[in-house]
Amino acid sequence: MLTRRRVVSAVVVFLLAAVAWTAWLAFQTARDLRTAERAVDRIRAAIATDDIAARTEAIEDLAEASRKAKARTAGVWWSGLTWAPMIGDDIGGVKDLSESLDLLARRAFVPLGDTLDSLDSVVAGGRVDVDRLEALTPRVSAAHAAFEGAAQVVGERDSSGFAGPLKSRFREYVSEVSKAAADLSSAEDAIAVLPTLLGGDGPRQYLFVFENNAEIRATGGLPGSWALVKANDGQLTMAKQGNAADFDVYTEPIGGITVAEADLFGKEMGRFFQDPNFTPDFPRAAQVFDAFWTRQFPRLPIDGVVSVDTIALSYLLEATGPVQVQDLTLTSSNVVDSLLRDVYEEPVTAKQNEVFRNVARTIFDTITTDLEDPLELLTGIARATSEGRFRMAAFDQEVNERLSETRVAGELSGDLGKVPSVDIALNDATASKMSYYLRYRSEVQSLSCSGEVQRLAATVTLSQIISPSEARSLPPYVTGGGPAGANPGSQFVRVHVIAPFAGSIGDVKIDGASVGTPQVVTFNGRPAITLAVLIDSLQDVLITFEMETGPGQTQDGVLESTPSVLPGENVKYFSSSC
Repeated sequence: MLTRRRVVSAVVVFLLAAVAWTAWLAFQTARDLRTAERAVDRIRAAIATDDIAARTEAIEDLAEASRKAKARTAGVWWSGLTWAPMIGDDIGGVKDLSESLDLLARRAFVPLGDTLDSLDSVVAGGRVDVDRLEALTPRVSAAHAAFEGAAQVVGERDSSGFAGPLKSRFREYVSEVSKAAADLSSAEDAIAVLPTLLGGDGPRQYLFVFENNAEIRATGGLPGSWALVKANDGQLTMAKQGNAADFDVYTEPIGGITVAEADLFGKEMGRFFQDPNFTPDFPRAAQVFDAFWTRQFPRLPIDGVVSVDTIALSYLLEATGPVQVQDLTLTSSNVVDSLLRDVYEEPVTAKQNEVFRNVARTIFDTITTDLEDPLELLTGIARATSEGRFRMAAFDQEVNERLSETRVAGELSGDLGKVPSVDIALNDATASKMSYYLRYRSEVQSLSCSGEVQRLAATVTLSQIISPSEARSLPPYVTGGGPAGANPGSQFVRVHVIAPFAGSIGDVKIDGASVGTPQVVTFNGRPAITLAVLIDSLQDVLITFEMETGPGQTQDGVLESTPSVLPGENVKYFSSSC
C-alpha cells in the first residue's frame, strides 16, 4: 500500500512538474512572441521615419526574441505536447509561428534593411545607377525566399481548431506573410526588368502605352495615349507623345492576326490602334502595337512596348507626391476619379487628350528628375506588377527570355504541366467610357477529380454601380450614345473565357438560362469562348459554366482576370480536388 501511495505521489508530483514546466515554457514563449511582434511594429515605424539606428536595433531585438521562441518550441518536450488532446494543435501552431518568425528574422529583415539603405544612392540627378540597382537583386531575392519559406511553414497548419485569440492572430500572420511574399516576388520581377528598361545594356526605345480603364480592355484599358521613351544607361527621356488618333485605321487587319484571334477578339484587334490589347496575352498585343508603330513611324524602330494603367499611376504618385497639371492637383487618392470620370465633363475630345498627354508628361518628368521617395516608387511598380497593371514586352530575344514567366511579362499561359489555368478577359463592346462604373468578380472551384482530370465550376459576376437613368445624364461620349446596340446608360461587355490547356468548356448559363453551345476556339492550346453580356441595371449578371482540366492537371489551379478599375490582385488560386 505504501509503495502504491509513493507511486501515486510520484506521478502527481511529475504531472504537477510537467504542468508547471509547460506553463513556464508557454509563458516564456508567449512573452518572446509579444516582444517579436512589438519589434516588427518598431521596424515598420523606423522604415517610415527613415531611422536606420532604430530599425537596426528593432531587427536585432526581433532576431533575439524569435530565436528564443524557436529554441523553446523546437525541443522534444514541446514537440511531444503537439500530440496532447485539446491543446495539441494550438501547441503546434505556436511552434510554427516561432519557426516562421525566426526564419524571417535571420534571412529576410537584414537583406531588406540593406536594400533600403542602398535605394537612396540608386537615384541621383534624374538618373538611375543601373549597376547599383542590379546589386539589389540578390538581397531582394534572399528576402523573397525567406518570406516564401516562412509562409510555407505556417500555411500548411490547419488553424480551424485553434483557441479564439490564437486563431485570429495566426490567420492574420499567415495573411500578412503570404502577401509580403507575393509583394517581394513582384519587387524581384520589377528589379530584374528595370535595368533593361533603363537602357543598362545599351540605348533603347520603347513605346509606352497608357491604358484608360474607363474603357476596359483585356489587359486593363483602352490605349488612348502613348509616348516614345528613350533609355540610355539609367537615363529616361520622353521623345514623342500622342494619342490613338495619330494612327491609321486599316480596312484589313495588320499584325498577322490569326484566325483564332479574329474569332475570339474580332479583326478590330489589327485595325485600330485602340484594340491590340483585346487579347490578354500582352507579348502578342505588343507585336500588334509594333505593327501599327512601324507603319506610322518606319524611321523610329522600337525595342519593346511598356504599358501602365491609370490605377498604376496612382501608385506611382505615392512616390512623387502631388503633381500640378494645368488647373488639376493630382494625388494618389484622386487621380483615378479625375482621369476616368471627371475629365469627361470636358466635351471636346482634343482637350481631353491634352489632359492625358500633360498628365503623362508631368508624372514622367517628376519621376525622372525630382523623385522624392525611391522606395515608394519601387513599391508602386511592384504593386502595379503584381496586379497586372505594369507590363513590358521586349523584341530582343535574349531580353524577352529574361522577362518570360515573370508577372511583368503578362503572358497568357499555355501548358503549365500539372497546374490548371483559367483566364477571364473582358473587353468593352459599347464604345463608351462606362467601364469606370463596371464591377466584376470571378471564382473557380474544383468539384471532383477522376482519372487525373478535374471538373471545375466557375462564375463571373458583373454589375454597374450607376443606374441607367442616372447614366443617361452623362455626356454621350461616356455612355457611347447607343450606336453599339446598348441603350445609353447600359453597356455591352465581351467576356472571354479561356479554359485550362487541353481541357474543355460546357454548360454555359447567363442568369440561369442556357446560352446554347458557344463557338469554342482553340487558343494557345486552350479552349476559349466569347460571351456578349448586356448590363442594363444595378442588378448582378451571373455567368456560370463548367470546365474540365487537361489530363494530369491534378494540382491547385490559378485564375487570372482583367485588372479592375479598383485596386487589388487580379490573380486567385483554387484548391485541387485530386
